[in-house]
Amino acid sequence: MTQVLIVEDHEENRTLLKMLLEANGYRVTAAGDGVEALAAARRDPPDAIVSDVLMPKMDGFALCRQWMQDARLKAIPFIFYSATYVRPENEQFGLALGAVRYLIKPLEAEVFLRELGAVLQQWAGRAAPGPAAPLDDATSHALHESALARKVEDKIAQLEAANRELVESEARFRSLTEMSSDLYWESDAEHRLTQRTSAGRKSSTASVFARTAQIGERRWDIAYLSPDAAGWAAHRAVLDAHQPFCEFEFSRLGADGTEKFISINGDPVFDTSGAFTGYRGVGIDITKRRRAEQALRESEERLRAMFDGALDGILVADVETHKFLTGNPEICRMLGCRLDELARMGIPEIHRKQDLPRAMEQFERLVRGEIQLAADIPIMRKDGSVFYADIKAARIRLGGQDAMLGIFRDVSERKQAERALVDSEQRFRSLVEQSLVGIYVSDGERIVYTNPRAEEILGYEPGELAGASLTALIADEDQPAVEREIRSLLTGEVPIARLEIRARRKDGSEVTIGAQGLRARVDNRPAIVGVLQDISEKKRAEEQIQRYVAQLENAFMSTVRVVTTLGELRDPYTAGHQRRVAEIALAIGAEFGFDARRQEGLRVAGYLHDIGKLSIPSEILSKPGKLSPIEFQMVQGHAQASYDVLKEVEFPWPVAEVALQHHERMDGSGYPQGLKGEAILIESRIMAVANVIDAMCSHRPYRAGLGIDAVLSEIERGRGSLYDAEVADACLRLFRERRYQAPA
Repeated sequence: MTQVLIVEDHEENRTLLKMLLEANGYRVTAAGDGVEALAAARRDPPDAIVSDVLMPKMDGFALCRQWMQDARLKAIPFIFYSATYVRPENEQFGLALGAVRYLIKPLEAEVFLRELGAVLQQWAGRAAPGPAAPLDDATSHALHESALARKVEDKIAQLEAANRELVESEARFRSLTEMSSDLYWESDAEHRLTQRTSAGRKSSTASVFARTAQIGERRWDIAYLSPDAAGWAAHRAVLDAHQPFCEFEFSRLGADGTEKFISINGDPVFDTSGAFTGYRGVGIDITKRRRAEQALRESEERLRAMFDGALDGILVADVETHKFLTGNPEICRMLGCRLDELARMGIPEIHRKQDLPRAMEQFERLVRGEIQLAADIPIMRKDGSVFYADIKAARIRLGGQDAMLGIFRDVSERKQAERALVDSEQRFRSLVEQSLVGIYVSDGERIVYTNPRAEEILGYEPGELAGASLTALIADEDQPAVEREIRSLLTGEVPIARLEIRARRKDGSEVTIGAQGLRARVDNRPAIVGVLQDISEKKRAEEQIQRYVAQLENAFMSTVRVVTTLGELRDPYTAGHQRRVAEIALAIGAEFGFDARRQEGLRVAGYLHDIGKLSIPSEILSKPGKLSPIEFQMVQGHAQASYDVLKEVEFPWPVAEVALQHHERMDGSGYPQGLKGEAILIESRIMAVANVIDAMCSHRPYRAGLGIDAVLSEIERGRGSLYDAEVADACLRLFRERRYQAPA
């Protein structure tokens, strides 16, 4: 196997170059400077050497000169690979010292490999040129000093360019601040206001207050409406601890006499010696948002009144655990229990043992959307007695949980009426004439009989409906469905038919009714006997509840996107990172076999996994150079910070745990907990791979993106050690076989 010696003082560059070469079949040794490289080469001569120029102890030029003076090493091809010495004069000097190539960083991976391969092929084919004539000491020293002088000139030019970039970065930062906030503020070490400026053309948020803090004052010195004294004390404790804070909200009396709200964020400021000098931050007028929240609460209260006042029982159950989440007073009355008792119950507790299998089968069919109504379900009360219910259900999201909302209608009386109809028409008539629900008999085309309640629902006088055509009583759009159900019922394909249809009243208006029928014999002829109810109000209540649930779901996802956007605004180099990681994780999850619900959990976790970076100073996030150990430790802390923010939110997925574990590795080499193997959530293992793919594909200020082939080679290399083997296989299959393209 061909051996290549890498000489590079920058650890990350050295590691990436080593990974690239090993992924392409080379054996690699590495050194951090020229002294270390000479020692390594003399112990184990390589087939080629790739060296940086700018290094401590002994730079690349000095290394090349000594290399060419060593009888064993000078026949080994020497390749320069530099990002700092890039002038033509530097290349000429390097070649004059005896190097065979002078490459400028960064090169695309395939270009670099092609250059290295050409050199090795030339040497292997015995077509290598003879060693260059060595430079004398005086010439070498002169050229070396010239290169150093040029480097100083280039460094000065780079510093000037960096200064211009800093000015531009400051302008971009100011623009981002102005777009994401209403004001900018600063305070001193005693928390006295030293500066407050409005963002761009926006009027000062503070101007909405009748009286606001002035320069030299502390914000809690001014009369406030909220928070209370304890809330201010907690805020001051954070300030005295010199900790960053987010979304601290307070309110004061506005200039118009109404309560006005503002939310501020702040970061502590330290001088070069590490001494605390004050705070700086931004503020947003959130009065409109708070008022919208109040309106939403009032809307929720109205919906709660409808929920509690419904004449049917309403019950909400968790789809996964089958535990009850909430219910209305009517369902408690039906079950003979209190609301607090209901919260400790689930589906198994309201069914007899012999009825439970059918009840669970019907529940699962409702969850899958195969049916909308489960009919004639035996329900057990707290005292052990049983009643029968028709259950109309819809899938909803409640409190971040996937749930089913069921509307229970006690049909015990109807069940008794159906049994009575089988025995005797006389008993049937005596029962149905007094029924609170509409009852009818039809031959499939015309009405044979209706009870008073059915006539009342349809707006007819007693006896007027006898002989009426079913077609005349049903809205045009619903007639095909009714005809299908009648046909299926009369042919025996189904034992009972149930429909929600729009019926025409005598006065031409329409009413929504719930109708059901079963096949029977009346006067020794086939017939349909059934019941109908006016469900117009119930339908409107259901639609209102569904709209409310949809609003809550949209608000949740909008909040996730807003939080993600706020995090990315502070880090321009990783803008879009969380979104791309979410999309990649979603694709891997789908390939891995996750269902739609778990895929949605991956999307949310991807959007939020780096939210903890809000706690890291923006100057560290956007730093173009190598991070110091302390800075790198602060960046590593974002996983724990993300978890601390997200753990208080009741997600239906392990979003907080994924954020905490997305830098863990299967062999325990990750952070922050050093977890191994199965101790890491499968969602976290997927997120780890997605995070690595986007990080390596994306350009950084200190390197170009590595390209998808190199990234997949890294995933393949770490399969089973760094990354879960099955997740890695799903990822490789997704990109190589499914031709999946990483999001831009």
